[in-house]
Amino acid sequence: MSNLSKPKRAAVILIIIAVLMVPVYLAYNDQGVQDALSAMSANNGSGFLEDHTVGHARYNEDAGEQQTGQAETTPESIDPARITHLDETVVIETVMTSPTPTPEPSPPAKWEPAFPATDGELIIDGLVEEDSINILIVGIDRSANLADTVGVVSVSGEKQTIRLIMFPRDLFVGYSDTVLENMEKIRQHKLPGVYKINNAINVAKNTEKYTENITFNDNRFENNSFDFLAQVIYEKFDIWIDDFVRINTFGFVRLVDLFGGVRVYVPISMHYDDPGQNLSIHISKGSQLLNGTQAEGFVRFRQGYDSSGELRVSTDRTKNQIAFLKAFYEQHAKLSNVNKIPAVLDTLKRYLIHSISADDVFTKYIDVGTAIVRDSYAFESIDFELDYRRYNGALYMTIESAILPSDQE
Repeated sequence: MSNLSKPKRAAVILIIIAVLMVPVYLAYNDQGVQDALSAMSANNGSGFLEDHTVGHARYNEDAGEQQTGQAETTPESIDPARITHLDETVVIETVMTSPTPTPEPSPPAKWEPAFPATDGELIIDGLVEEDSINILIVGIDRSANLADTVGVVSVSGEKQTIRLIMFPRDLFVGYSDTVLENMEKIRQHKLPGVYKINNAINVAKNTEKYTENITFNDNRFENNSFDFLAQVIYEKFDIWIDDFVRINTFGFVRLVDLFGGVRVYVPISMHYDDPGQNLSIHISKGSQLLNGTQAEGFVRFRQGYDSSGELRVSTDRTKNQIAFLKAFYEQHAKLSNVNKIPAVLDTLKRYLIHSISADDVFTKYIDVGTAIVRDSYAFESIDFELDYRRYNGALYMTIESAILPSDQE
């Protein structure tokens, strides 16, 4: 980073913000980092990385909230016969560039969990490159304490790619005998929807008093709920999670408004009202400049009918989330937005929980951001072929196969 000009360094920080699900590397709760960014924004001429020493910050405790909600039931009106043909293929063009050395891979070796979180059945592997750095992204719906978004941003230096893997929120997760026994103790093992991946953090939270002697994910994140979810993803998809970030809907809305909105193509007219969630979605089909509230509706919209009368559910939401992230990056990862960084930090620090230390920002992740800027990393996404099953009165999704970017047309 020492050979980069100050504007270029600022661009690196902004690229990190925009590319890796916006708040992933806004883990700058340490005052030294905030002072550094403020100084950079004020153009005081001092060195950015060289002149500031930062401490270690693990979590923003102010962003904490109880995560004891129960999974919602899937509307019984959904007819599985009408949804087996749904297609969520996402095609993103790849920009070919010459290889450039980037950070070394994180996984030390094949890790064996001390205590299994799941039933041990691998759903699918090969979704990320061996050298990748993988960030778990969780978007929380505050009204139900469920994860509206569960995904992984995977950055490969060797392939020069940023790969987005968005898991269906209704994905069925089979748990280990120990977890099932603890769920039974609190009488949640038969609740409709409790085995959806969007409820995994609540499974961990609600059974925590029975797992005092059990450590998930080797307690790397010092947060039982997200250590548990990270281990679930590792056991089910063989993806080693380097760090996690959780943002709630309030933070998402404010972030989008701070950057002046995002223009995306809305594939169908979206109309949905849920007073219980304080959610009202009314967006017309076509190219739209979405403000924060509209953007929240766009990425959360999960059920409606298209112009041909076909039912569209959460597989389309996965496509929308990927399209939004790509559009945000393309429109806002610019030097002209550098002066927004301090305001972004100040706005989002109340809405984030994360595992990224300030030290990591200025070591591992700065290198990642530099490589992304320098080498124009390509965006990719994974497409899943899904099936459906009913269990305890709820409709779940299962993954039959994955279509890798190299197999997408």
